[in-house]
Order: sequence, then structure tokens, then C-alpha cells
Amino acid sequence: MICLIVDHHPVISSGLAQMVRASFPGWQVDIAHTVAAAIEQAGAHQPDVVLISLLMPDNSGLALLGHLQQHDPNSRRTASIVIADAPDAETARLCERLGAHGFMSRAHAFTAIAAAIRAVCARQKYFEPAPDTATPVPAPIRFTPRQRDIVDLLLIGYSNKQIACTLNLSSGTVKNYIFDLMRMISVSSRLEMALKIRDSGYQRS
Repeated sequence: MICLIVDHHPVISSGLAQMVRASFPGWQVDIAHTVAAAIEQAGAHQPDVVLISLLMPDNSGLALLGHLQQHDPNSRRTASIVIADAPDAETARLCERLGAHGFMSRAHAFTAIAAAIRAVCARQKYFEPAPDTATPVPAPIRFTPRQRDIVDLLLIGYSNKQIACTLNLSSGTVKNYIFDLMRMISVSSRLEMALKIRDSGYQRS
């Protein structure tokens, strides 16, 4: 069995590695300090379990969750557990939608990591705190006609360059629209923005 730990902090990642080795003798434990390195290692070694710190220096840990789900959407061979500095129910729900099998706070990681790994290896979920069962219906998001054009293309996976070519706009203009949309919706990434727009009940033109 292979466990990949993704955390930018050397002391924390080393401590988690020691905990995993102590709880699961014989496991191979790898460490990645950036999302880019984690994606490369996951592709090369196909880990059974990935422990992901939500905040990473080169990208959000959410990007790694999205990558793992995209490249293994059906078999779910790799079980992922997210470790968050300040966990909340909304973040837990977002991670679960992106394919996470477990979610816990950093404060409890060293005491609960073994139980979480056993659960996800048994194809069960381990969430702390558990996501709320009653999810409020988000308010509809209102866009201008041009914003709708960009959002429609964003939701089907177009890059900024592809959006610019399709709408006959400059790349800089599209970048400004994307930035304004992210600020309007209060998100920090394109992926989070797409999820929030879909959850609002938005219908593409």
C-alpha cells in the first residue's frame, strides 16, 4: 500500500509520515510539498491513500482533488483525505463534491489519521465535522449578458484563450471579466467559482 502526503510544511508532513508508518507497518509513505509534485507522484506511483493539506503554496489543495477525480472518476482506486486548518461544513461539502473520502481538522489529524485511513480504505467516508444534512438553497446569481456568455463557456471547461477566441475578445479582457466574476461571487479559484455557479441553479443559455 502507498500513502502520499501532500503538505507544504516539512515538520507537519514528516510527523504525519511517522504516524502513518507507525500505524501501518510496511506501507510506502511518500511526501510532496507542492500540488505539482503531488500530481507527478500520483501519476507515477498510483497511491492508495492521499492526505491533502487544503492550503498549498503553488495552488489550492482543491486543484489536486479535482485532478484525482478527473483521472480516476469511476474506479476510485485512490482514497483522498483532506486536512484543513480551519474546517467548516461548507468546505467539507465542497471537498466531498470534488471526490474527497475524508475530511478533518489539522488539530485532530495526528490523533485521528489512523482511523480515517482505515475508514477510507474500507470504502467508507470519514468526515470531521460531518457535512450538514440540510443544505440551504443558494440565492440565484445575476449576470449581465456578456458575463453570461463567459460563464457559459467557463462551465464547459473553456480556457481564457478559448473564451477570448470564441467571443472575439482580447485575453486581457477575458481575464478581467473572470477576475470580476470571482470577486463578485466571493471565490478564490475558477473551479470553486464553477461549483458555486452550478449550485446556485444557474442554467446555461
